[in-house]
Amino acid sequence: MAASTATAEAPATGRLAPARRGRVRARGWLLLLPSLAALVLLFVLPLLSVVEDSFTEPTTGLGNYASLFTDGYTLRVLGRTLLVALVVSVVGALLAYPYAYAMTLVGPTMRALLVTIVLVPFWTSMLARNFAWLVLMQDGGVIQRMLRPFGLGDVTLLGTTLAVGISMTQVLLPFLVLPMYTAMEQIDGRLVAAGQSLGAPRARAFRRIYLPLSAPGVIAGMSLVFVLALGFYVTPALLGSTRNAMIAQVINVRTKELLDFGGAGAMGVFLLAVTLVVLGLSRRVAGQNAAAAVAGGRPARAGSTAERSARVRPWLRVHTTLVAILLTVPTLVVIPMSFSSAQTFQFPPAGWSTRWYERLFTSPEWTAAILNTLQVGIFTALIATVLGTTAAFGLTRLRPGWRGVVNGFLLSPMIVPHILVALVVFAAFLRLSLNGTLIGIILAHTVMALPFVVIAVTARLQGMDSRLPGVAASLGASPVSAFRRVTFPLVLPGVLSGAVLAFVTSLDEVVIALFLQAPGAITLPVQMYNSVTVQIDPTISAASSVMVVLVSVPILFAQLAGARRGKRGTPR
Repeated sequence: MAASTATAEAPATGRLAPARRGRVRARGWLLLLPSLAALVLLFVLPLLSVVEDSFTEPTTGLGNYASLFTDGYTLRVLGRTLLVALVVSVVGALLAYPYAYAMTLVGPTMRALLVTIVLVPFWTSMLARNFAWLVLMQDGGVIQRMLRPFGLGDVTLLGTTLAVGISMTQVLLPFLVLPMYTAMEQIDGRLVAAGQSLGAPRARAFRRIYLPLSAPGVIAGMSLVFVLALGFYVTPALLGSTRNAMIAQVINVRTKELLDFGGAGAMGVFLLAVTLVVLGLSRRVAGQNAAAAVAGGRPARAGSTAERSARVRPWLRVHTTLVAILLTVPTLVVIPMSFSSAQTFQFPPAGWSTRWYERLFTSPEWTAAILNTLQVGIFTALIATVLGTTAAFGLTRLRPGWRGVVNGFLLSPMIVPHILVALVVFAAFLRLSLNGTLIGIILAHTVMALPFVVIAVTARLQGMDSRLPGVAASLGASPVSAFRRVTFPLVLPGVLSGAVLAFVTSLDEVVIALFLQAPGAITLPVQMYNSVTVQIDPTISAASSVMVVLVSVPILFAQLAGARRGKRGTPR
């Protein structure tokens, strides 16, 4: 009887497992539905509409694409954009590589400081940094005065491609340092020493062993910077000129002033095509070296802090110091300027005053911009966090094959050039009468912030033991109780991190907000941009300083706390 019972129950168990898996996957798609629908409605369909316009406006055909390569002005703009992006990625890599390498050699406290120096500009407002470079490069500015003793006279930088390239390199430098440092952290430092023990000189051992192992990080950083540089708008608009325009500026003019959605769409689609090609090639090349990087293992932390620091040679110390200065220059300029009593942009200040802070918090236009920014940021963070968190939970329930495809779709707004996203949103919201409204800006920012939440929550879910909810269920907890008592507390740090990232993304976003701005829908970054381009208002220095302090202080404390924990956890 027992045997027959077991025989009868065995098939039932086998039939239940596939059914249960099917229900789990169905719930996964249900959780993904809101975020997928939001991306399709707010991003994919408008993007397809712009692509269609590029073939049909003003006439059907390939005329808009042909003009990219036959019109002399457009061709020069395309060539200049590609060249600047290439130079910025190469020069940035040459600056970032030794800095990232030094981060792997120093002790915990110094490493925390070097990481903070990278993270502060990474999260600091890009407008604040560009404003600092505008002040430094203006006629009669610090850089011009520094070059006079070398017999170069009054070198004009502002309005040139060189000025744009310098600022873009500084702004994008963190995007190079962080991937390189991540790759170098995977390399066992003893491999180079092993090569030297076999008779290879230090330089050759480094070139033959360490450099190939760190290549994936170099390729990832350079491709990312190249792609980001293609869609840069704020830096060329502030520091460049119409004679040296880049493609983002031309797209802006054709879209907002000429309403030439066909020509602007063709430029945007060309940028997207270049982006996809570069990312595809970089992934293929980096993938060939990924196995070698993993083979290097985790970094060897053998030896004392003094021994590791001793390996930082004098030239590397000098280089790291110069790069650190380059990264912190905007902060060193913006904060003193905010206390200037001058009516114009002047550094160093001739007199001191707090008038610009008073104006920042009392002027109607500035206070309205601050309130709009907070409102947009909070709603963006709430919506993106809900959509991104449910999407991350849904991804964990899909088949591995589908998981990769859907995850790539959710992250797609990150790889599309920013100026193309602004064009897509502007064209779509113009038809929906959402331009010039805070709701339109919130919806657009949600699309940009959603990938950051998905990344943060997915990373937390991957680090969590998936058996814990099952253990809770075996102890009598209902699915809702297991989620509330076990799963959600474990994933909460990832949810909070995603919310912060979404808020910061909205806080600093300016290009889309510029396209959608109206008198009643001006955010703080747009007000800062207008204070430079439309009117000379030094209040931007106070606004920039507040944003710098709000970002840098928490990052500094977090890094120092992490360094202290690392010291306590290091075995003696």
